Amino acid sequence: MKFCSLASGSSGNCEYIEYKNTKILIDAGLSGKKIEELLNSIDVKASEIDAIFVTHEHIDHIKGVGVLSRRYGTKVFATPETFNRMLPTTKEIKTENSFFFENSKPFHFKDLFVEPISSFHDCANGTCFSITGSKKVSIVTDTGWISSEMLEKMANSALYYIEANHDYEMLINGSYPWSLKQRISSNRGHLSNENTAEILQKLITRRKEVVMLSHLSRDNNLPMLATRTVRDFLSNKNILEGTDYILEVSPREEASKVHRL
Repeated sequence: MKFCSLASGSSGNCEYIEYKNTKILIDAGLSGKKIEELLNSIDVKASEIDAIFVTHEHIDHIKGVGVLSRRYGTKVFATPETFNRMLPTTKEIKTENSFFFENSKPFHFKDLFVEPISSFHDCANGTCFSITGSKKVSIVTDTGWISSEMLEKMANSALYYIEANHDYEMLINGSYPWSLKQRISSNRGHLSNENTAEILQKLITRRKEVVMLSHLSRDNNLPMLATRTVRDFLSNKNILEGTDYILEVSPREEASKVHRL
């Protein structure tokens, strides 16, 4: 099973998963051309992608969805609410390539077992995913809260692709309008570095799980700060980087290393 973050952040999000004869994207939040280039950089052709699974309708997650689907006949999966909200941006997606799922109702897609998980975000009906092939991968971004149900569904993943959007002090002391600061830090916004560290403490079982911090804010976070916050918090709980888990930050505008799980 392979996992690669192709892009991560407010300028665009896209993740690649491969298992056996199945190749999918989680979101396609950049131009079709850019996604093609990023896939080429890991020796994958966009025409080989079987499906795009959409987390929610914000443009940094859907910008290239319609283009890729029309160009290659790629299937698109989303909740009905997300699908309806994203159509003004994606434009037409052919009926035969449109597929709907319900959060909390898992299903199989080719070689993968897909478990859609309701997120807590200011969108129509957002989704996080746990996806299982030979191993389990959890993709958890754009949520201001992690419920006990979410934790249960994420548990025992080999790789956690998890949002560490902002440093709270940088956000509060930064230049954003107060209303935006409130939205981001609310339980319908984004996870902070501190939130993410607390969640990981509950998830890591010292099996050298891969933790990829993702969706870092360009204005309210720094990769070094995010990793230090997570590393120090977990170290204080006697969960040690390198020994118990592997920590990295997902690049903003280029592909990460390809993890073979």
